Amino acid sequence: MSRRGGQRASQPPSDWQPPERLPADGDQTTVVFYEEQSGKSHIFDFSSFPAPLAMQRWMAVLLAARCGARGGSKRLATAKRYHWVLRRFTVVLSEAGRVPSTPGELAPEHFQILRDRYEDHPTSLRLYLQALRRLMRRRDDLTEEALRDLLRTRLPASAEATQVMAYSDHEWQQIMTAVRRDVRISRDRIRAGVRLLARFQDGELIPGSREEALGGMLEQFATMGDLPRNESGVLRDEVSRLGGTMAISGMLSLTRDEATAFALLLSALTAENFGTVKTWPALHTRPDGRVAAQAVALVEETKPRRGPDREHMVAALEDLPASLRELVESEDTESRLFYSPLRVYQLLLELTQTARRLSGATLAFISYSPKRRSAFGRDMWNTEVHVKHWSQTRDFPSMREAVAGGPPVVQVRRIRQSALELKRRPVAHSRETLRDHYLKRSRTVQEQSRSVVGKALREQVTKARTAMEMPVFTPAFLDRAARDPEAAAAEAALDPEVLKRLLAGDQDTVMTGCVDHLAGPDTPPGTPCTASFFACLGCGNARALPHQLPVQIAVRDRLLATRPNSDPATWHAKYQAAADRLEDILRHYTPAEHEQARAKLSDGQRELIDDLLAGRLDLR
Repeated sequence: MSRRGGQRASQPPSDWQPPERLPADGDQTTVVFYEEQSGKSHIFDFSSFPAPLAMQRWMAVLLAARCGARGGSKRLATAKRYHWVLRRFTVVLSEAGRVPSTPGELAPEHFQILRDRYEDHPTSLRLYLQALRRLMRRRDDLTEEALRDLLRTRLPASAEATQVMAYSDHEWQQIMTAVRRDVRISRDRIRAGVRLLARFQDGELIPGSREEALGGMLEQFATMGDLPRNESGVLRDEVSRLGGTMAISGMLSLTRDEATAFALLLSALTAENFGTVKTWPALHTRPDGRVAAQAVALVEETKPRRGPDREHMVAALEDLPASLRELVESEDTESRLFYSPLRVYQLLLELTQTARRLSGATLAFISYSPKRRSAFGRDMWNTEVHVKHWSQTRDFPSMREAVAGGPPVVQVRRIRQSALELKRRPVAHSRETLRDHYLKRSRTVQEQSRSVVGKALREQVTKARTAMEMPVFTPAFLDRAARDPEAAAAEAALDPEVLKRLLAGDQDTVMTGCVDHLAGPDTPPGTPCTASFFACLGCGNARALPHQLPVQIAVRDRLLATRPNSDPATWHAKYQAAADRLEDILRHYTPAEHEQARAKLSDGQRELIDDLLAGRLDLR
């Protein structure tokens, strides 16, 4: 079987012919995969799998379906990983002597063999199960039992996934400082090279000078994409005298490290995946017509993992809003560049236009080297290799060399995590994914959430305590009222006559004094209050006085004494608020005053308390 995989738009070379089965063995099975963006091809051979021919062919079909034109996987590296996982699956089954002869014979026990084999390696097991699920999820040639078992359990926790944490503010500034430095250096160098080339072409340079010779080199590079060579093809000596191949071409083209810095900066500004950013095209749309004050560029991007129906998206690269633009420009005119995705993207296109013209490519990230006589577009990118090279040449450590408190390890996943935490809005995913995947694992968001929740809870407690608190006229207040009734009334915000009646006990209820019994919260104005005497403890008209302390202590004690023998829900509903408010009143008195008040409780007050708790004082 020979199958072709790859994206829909990928096309094999014009002289390519479909490979035939290897003639030595008619049972051999291969799949040909084409990667659209790079044009690379690879032949996957399944004949070496330790499995029967029917299983080999079936696994070839799985790979072709997943990595074909209608599949969700478009990268050669991903296809290689699926091929490797399928091989490991057959190897594990063969070691256990349980290889099925057809797909229909796959049973739950076969997947359990894989789980048992990698039980002590959860990261590897997670990778294998993820791959097998993606390959076999929609296969109707598997039995329901086998498919259900493959999908039945949660994937093992990945140690790598738990380590994707945002950078601290200090670490973020360290990385962004290094990135911006590279962008500035490349901008100044290439713009200087363009100016030198223009002066050479205008005849402004002194003949025979070093600048004039360098200008001639730049013109040849900009025109032909190469530098002067001998008949043997070796670069001439004057190229070395003027700085060498990379130095001269670098005056009109980015280096790989500088392209990496641009991609890191745009990923940080947009919160897009680094792997998505690095494939952006130079072609874009300006819906503002380049005349609006707040400009925007629309760039087509591809996210193959979303599947063929959803992989193509549009990224909106915006300039700064007017308010922020004025703030940034007031501090530093150059800072606007490093806060604007649109301006960084425009600068990238400006600095790569020579390489794009020489190569005929349309990618935004591209370089051109006369040393290799080729363009570095899609092929220049290996995220792990180039980001690692960029970071370590900028004095950032590797994972093994990193120490606490030192420079951070530069990882593209952590950069996106940090950017999303700063933006707090979804980028190329749903709000649910942002909330449940990116923000949920964030320590910063967790700490902020605890702070917000704690603040809200404290506010509610404060409100509850404010509602619970009743003005208490302490003995010290009574002394002030005896000396200066007018001042005491003003302090209590009461009419002097009302205060006088309260202090005399003329307006006592059972446990408190009432400022105005004709202004109850639940009765019409001018009508006597009909609320329960327990409700007085939460009424704004109530005031607590020292001569009521014996009754207040006794009621509190009686309520707490009934608690162990009552239904908890019933007791809480009837007496919890009253007990809490009485506790709040009693905190205004000393323990000695509590003991004195208990001794002063009269028989009449005891009867009054009995009637209150029995409900005989409530209106029927």
